[in-house]
Amino acid sequence: MPGPQVAMPWPSDGDNVSVLTEETLWPIETGHVDKLIVLHGLETSERAYDLLEEAWRVLGPGGKALFIVPNRAGLWSRRDRTPFGYGRPYSASQLETQLRKHQFLPERHLGALYQFPSAKRVWMKSGNVMERVGRSMPGMFAGGAFMVEASKLVYPPKGKVVRSRARPRAVPQGVPAPIAGRI
Repeated sequence: MPGPQVAMPWPSDGDNVSVLTEETLWPIETGHVDKLIVLHGLETSERAYDLLEEAWRVLGPGGKALFIVPNRAGLWSRRDRTPFGYGRPYSASQLETQLRKHQFLPERHLGALYQFPSAKRVWMKSGNVMERVGRSMPGMFAGGAFMVEASKLVYPPKGKVVRSRARPRAVPQGVPAPIAGRI
């Protein structure tokens, strides 16, 4: 969890395995993560650029990350009483552009939270129906949040790669020369 946020013990009924850290100094070795979920990270970060660099650093080659951010046009980002009502909301193209700039390849995106952000009984009861209807609508009518799955890109070296041939080395004195056919 980011340093400014209060740490929540997880799991709640067992030993605590959550970490409270700087948002750009994760206590994870480089390239040791296969899958990463960033929820309430980008929209609340004061240094989103550095946060994406850190996410790229900890992911291994071909690693995947799921970024969940508030939809700029969604109702959830317009209400202060929701978890997505704080920070910077994104449009789908803004998020994908930012991910590409940090060597992530957006592969899939999906809208979520089509239910109205209300605790009123009528909206709570109709939540399942609204979610099903929302998923069948075009992407421009996405719900309160976007989920984008992206892969870490690791590019091959640029330019012409020159391979040098190994030169045969002389056998040091006193060491018998290898005999062909023997291992």
